Amino acid sequence: MTKEIRQAKFLTEVETQKLFDWGDDIFGASSLNLHWRGKDHHFLLYIDDRPVSHVGVLKHVVNVAGQPVTVGGVGGVVTIPEEQNRGHARELMQHATRLLAEWRVAAGLLFCLKRMVPFYESQGWQVVNQPVLIEQPDGEINSPLEVMVLPLGGRPWPDGRVKLDSFPW
Repeated sequence: MTKEIRQAKFLTEVETQKLFDWGDDIFGASSLNLHWRGKDHHFLLYIDDRPVSHVGVLKHVVNVAGQPVTVGGVGGVVTIPEEQNRGHARELMQHATRLLAEWRVAAGLLFCLKRMVPFYESQGWQVVNQPVLIEQPDGEINSPLEVMVLPLGGRPWPDGRVKLDSFPW
């Protein structure tokens, strides 16, 4: 078995199909009818030359209690069913976190369903206990998803309402 992490600016059609088209609602959030922002960088775990897991990242400035905070957004975390529970997503999350540290952002920030909180908490992520406003076509709304942060650089996450000024990722 050969295992390799690849980084790409864009996913190919084949990668998109294999990673995201294996179920009707693989993230469990389609009923929320949210509009999503694309990622700027993609990390893919390949096993025997086939993509099995993905994490996307981007850099963005959010507003926390009126102050700008630069974050590394993380999203699109997925592993194909036959490779789940083998640590692939965790490995890619660690890889992505290293990139966020290189970017010298204040924190990582992600959106997830409540059932995924323990997975991210086990890697040091924390639930944001303040309202998080996200952009949608009809204006700002409170995020219906859990929002989590991973403080970086030894700084704690600031307290206060978060304005994303963007679609979620």
